[in-house]
Amino acid sequence: MRNQFVERNGEKFKVLASDGPGAWLISYDSPAAPFFVGDMDAYQRTVPPPAQGGELSAAGQRRLDLIRPLLDVGNTAITDKQYRLNVAKDIAERHFTTSRTVLKLYHRYLATGQLLSPKARAPSVNLDYEWAIKTFYFSAKRLSLRGAFEMMLLQRYTDHQGQLAPTRPTFGSFRAYFYSRNYHKSPRKIIARDGLTHYQRNCQPAFGNASTWRKSPGSFQMDATEADIYLLSDSGAPFRPYIYLAVDSATQLIAGVWAGEECDEMSVMRCLENACQDKVEWCGRHDITITEEQWPSHGLPYEVITDKGREFCGGRMQELCRRYGVELISQAPFRPDRKGLVEQAFHLLQERYKPLLRGKGVIEPDAQERWAVDYRGQAVLTLEDFTQVLIHCIVYLNSGRMLSSGRTPAQLWAESTPQLLDVDAEELRLMALPRTTAKLTRKGVRVNGVLYVPADMDGLYLGDELTLSYDPVNLSRVYLAEHDFRPCMAAPGQGVEELSLAAYKAAQEGRRAMLREAEGNCTSAGIDCLRGIQGVMERASEGVHP
Repeated sequence: MRNQFVERNGEKFKVLASDGPGAWLISYDSPAAPFFVGDMDAYQRTVPPPAQGGELSAAGQRRLDLIRPLLDVGNTAITDKQYRLNVAKDIAERHFTTSRTVLKLYHRYLATGQLLSPKARAPSVNLDYEWAIKTFYFSAKRLSLRGAFEMMLLQRYTDHQGQLAPTRPTFGSFRAYFYSRNYHKSPRKIIARDGLTHYQRNCQPAFGNASTWRKSPGSFQMDATEADIYLLSDSGAPFRPYIYLAVDSATQLIAGVWAGEECDEMSVMRCLENACQDKVEWCGRHDITITEEQWPSHGLPYEVITDKGREFCGGRMQELCRRYGVELISQAPFRPDRKGLVEQAFHLLQERYKPLLRGKGVIEPDAQERWAVDYRGQAVLTLEDFTQVLIHCIVYLNSGRMLSSGRTPAQLWAESTPQLLDVDAEELRLMALPRTTAKLTRKGVRVNGVLYVPADMDGLYLGDELTLSYDPVNLSRVYLAEHDFRPCMAAPGQGVEELSLAAYKAAQEGRRAMLREAEGNCTSAGIDCLRGIQGVMERASEGVHP
């Protein structure tokens, strides 16, 4: 009976003694005087609480000796209330205490077997240790724990003559104090020593699963990174390209990609333009043959999730959102976990091609170390070559990589209903073009030194300041950005048909060089003429005639 427990209405009781169909009980949760229950049907058997034994302390032994007279009489003190009160009163008189204290100790021992009430002892605080840790260790100076301890000794345990106090603490106690309070795990340590930016980017808790954030395709996470490889430009100079990706939040499918030398709004628009294109046709233009099932996405998302990068929050993206109703969600800075799918896509993409391209311009982690290889001299790929490499990697990540669900991103996309906007990719291409302003005159508008004539003057007036989009690859026409990209054709006779901006500038520079040479010849001829005339005049003055 001593270890039998019952329960009723959520309260636990200990069975002290049985008396026929009834029993004497005492509350385990709130020990008080024992009471008799004649019908035990209302009580249910329950699991005894864990035993809390152990060797008695000196204080516990004294308390056990105090209630010994009540324990020695067995069940008599349990069942006979008056006898219990008389014995408790006698104990109190002999030990100079109160009978209430004796009975309280007796009831607790019957119910729980404990003689000392559990007390939550707060850990002691060493003010010197706390001051040293928060002042010297939690600091941007990044002192070691030993250094913080020595600074504490210097400031608090050194006299005016520079002698250490004989009662100074030891480094072992200081270190034990530091680790016992988990200061080495505190976020404050990381923030104080490495900065808030490092903590927000790399150490903040990231709960949940990024793949279950959106249920259906159509919400793209976008970001850019500088690739770990050097390429060769058209002029032969090495450069590091920027990669832009648009990754679907529901299926992890890479829906859009762009690689180039610039990191600006135009590159963002190029990536979204690629997301709207038919990938079979686009890959064919890069001499790569794929099927629709390998890269099935084409369309503008209803939602773009990105960070607060200036190219993602500029006027071009705002215009896109107003024109097509796209929602732009800008996450807090230094929180890559909030768009973790596109961050992971960058990692998977580069880890896919870097092993095969080592020695071809791939940048290794030792790039900034002494005696490291100059990876710029290893560059052999052009931007077109690198784009083809990216296409092969993306096709694998979309249709060859198996996710935890057992299916590829392309299969998940095919099994769902994408919520995409059917937008003409040519419209996005025109929106992505660089822009400039020019005044409309009687002769047209002049952009990059070329004169253009609007195809339609409806709504246009001489003297208007117009915003125009131009294609650096083809100067044969520009577009009125504020009038639904109305074309303006190059005036005839300028010789810019199918010329790129770079080729036009090179031709203009050659023409200017030719003009400078012709001007020099003209000046020399004029001087020769003047010199001849002066010679004639001098001979005439001297009376010398031919």
